[in-house]
Amino acid sequence: MRNRGGTAHSPRFGFTRRVPLSPSSLRRPCSPGCVPARRGRGHMEGATGMSEHREKVWAAIDKGRLKKLGMDLVDIWSPTGEESEIAHFLGSHYESIGLASRLQEFETDRFNALGTLVGDGTGIEFLFCGHIDTSYSGKEPGLPKLPAYQPNAWSETDPATGEEWIYGLGIYNMKGAIACYVEALNAIQDAGVKLKGNVTVGAVGGEIEMGAVDQYQGKHYRGGGCGACYLATHGGTADMAVIGEPSEMRVVLGHMGYVYHKITVYGTPAHTTYAHNAVNAILKMKKILDALERWAPKYREAHPYGNSNANVNIAAIEGGWPWRCSRTPVFCNLYLDTRLLPRQHPLEIKREIQDIIEEIVAGDPDLKVDLEMYMSNPGAEIEDDEYIYGAIKRAHKSVHGQDPETVTEGWISDASHITRYGVPTLNYGPSGRTRSGVPGWDPNIGEHVSLEDLYHTTKVYASLLLDVCGTPREEILPHIKRKIEEQRHSTVTL
Repeated sequence: MRNRGGTAHSPRFGFTRRVPLSPSSLRRPCSPGCVPARRGRGHMEGATGMSEHREKVWAAIDKGRLKKLGMDLVDIWSPTGEESEIAHFLGSHYESIGLASRLQEFETDRFNALGTLVGDGTGIEFLFCGHIDTSYSGKEPGLPKLPAYQPNAWSETDPATGEEWIYGLGIYNMKGAIACYVEALNAIQDAGVKLKGNVTVGAVGGEIEMGAVDQYQGKHYRGGGCGACYLATHGGTADMAVIGEPSEMRVVLGHMGYVYHKITVYGTPAHTTYAHNAVNAILKMKKILDALERWAPKYREAHPYGNSNANVNIAAIEGGWPWRCSRTPVFCNLYLDTRLLPRQHPLEIKREIQDIIEEIVAGDPDLKVDLEMYMSNPGAEIEDDEYIYGAIKRAHKSVHGQDPETVTEGWISDASHITRYGVPTLNYGPSGRTRSGVPGWDPNIGEHVSLEDLYHTTKVYASLLLDVCGTPREEILPHIKRKIEEQRHSTVTL
């Protein structure tokens, strides 16, 4: 494990450097786990761009239009691998509101949809990124039979509070945020404001955390940010970016990655009559499963990250032939997700698991085991003196009257890919507050979001654009270039 101080890996430039960070740097007195801000150029109060147009732009935000687009997006079924229809819908929608529109086919019949509001040429390039594939297809065996897990949007008003909530697969993660991006651009145009910089909405496919393995092959199992990776390597670059993952209007400067492992235990074939003399792969796997259960809380405790810890999830198991129970299982596969800190190498985790297996094998000569890493995705992290961090704080404060919380997360986003191509990227999105009050996500309801939260997030996004794309780029680029030079001149260790 690497602590947050000492040797660290730079996600933006791919080398190892020394960073003066300590565990206390990820805590903020106002809220446990929040990240304190250093007062750098990115936090200067004077850098407010076209803030004089803010009230006019806010007045142009149309809640009905925002709600309709969010619900229209939900109504288009778009699980991983089936992004074509929604991408084409967005492409047409971009054109209808005056954006320059184009589609990127990153795999056969899978598309990213890009829409750009063109500025006057004197500002920076800004990217709103968000995924259009949904967390579920709605058809998975065992998925709760609740309507909010299906691609059919509806809304209802809470009689106790008068608050309107929108339901349906994808509205939470993260079609609601995409609707906010688009409505912010709508409002800026309707208010007659011409930005200096260009703003691109990059609606990407293939984000959901999944990896093809064994018989589970093809486009429906290829996620993990493949659309964003294509975007980043095919012209989708920017000076800075925001992703609207479900953060409950908190700023996420850093989040974890993940590593998927497959463990296979082998048995010997035998009829049930001779099962007592056979090696049963499922029973042998129990030894490894028990050891992993003992290891998981130790791993979690040893890998803190801000306000969270790296989790281990024993995610799936299969073994034997269910249609032929008269034969002993000759194989058993266990599938494991381990969260990865932003500066942690995936091989560290593989070696820990290998050590566990070897210790068990040493005491059981009949145990035959294979270990395979079949998916890994890095975490993402930017420092708190990046310009975009100060800008999102100013935008949030302009709407809510106070600074936002700054946190770290255990989930992953497409920032893992975009930051690695030199674009400082943070997460700030509308979803995460539940109608029931359960923190973050309520599985007993499914996907839902408050219309008021969508509206307020749209106001924040609009304020952000008036700042970063309303400021001449010569006022912003020196800060970005200084950050780059700081990174380049950091101590390189091998």
